[in-house]
Amino acid sequence: MNDEQLDKLLKQEFDAQKRQNKLSNKQLNQFKSICKKPQKKSPWATMQWLCASIGAVFLAHLLYSEYHKTTQPLYTLNLDDYQQVEVHTLENGQYSLSRVTAKQHLDETLKQDTHAAKQRYSGRGQLIEKQANKWFIADCQQQTLLEVSAQLVAQLTKQNAFEENKIGTMIAFTKNPKGQLVSLAALDVGKVQHCG
Repeated sequence: MNDEQLDKLLKQEFDAQKRQNKLSNKQLNQFKSICKKPQKKSPWATMQWLCASIGAVFLAHLLYSEYHKTTQPLYTLNLDDYQQVEVHTLENGQYSLSRVTAKQHLDETLKQDTHAAKQRYSGRGQLIEKQANKWFIADCQQQTLLEVSAQLVAQLTKQNAFEENKIGTMIAFTKNPKGQLVSLAALDVGKVQHCG
């Protein structure tokens, strides 16, 4: 028996079985009516759907709030947020340093400044605003805002590339025992991305 004969024999047997087991019109109508009836939803399926919906909304809220947190700048220029503002300028070749301190922290800051002035201080901060004639750097270790004149920045960096630093750049700085800045340098982005 070859393949063609076998196919023909199988088809004949299939047709015979189909004729024998054919549904009556009554049976066919019963199946159709069962399929058209609305299915009753179980309370368990409704609870599962409700829990999944609540979970999806909660997850969306977490993702949105995390994204919103990461898109906000770490620092903004608001002088009221700082306990102390240091103004560093260079006029006619003379270095000038002045401090503006909040009244409630004046005594405490004076003690800290006296102690800090006896030591060489190295720190880091973030460039939060850059204007034509001055830079604003938020010190990471203290709640201090450094206002540094562009002339002094140019002298301390001793490079023409200092103008390439953008807002958000991490800046390392060193002060002498008098509290004057003696060096400024942009930190490598791969090493440090923000204060913390």
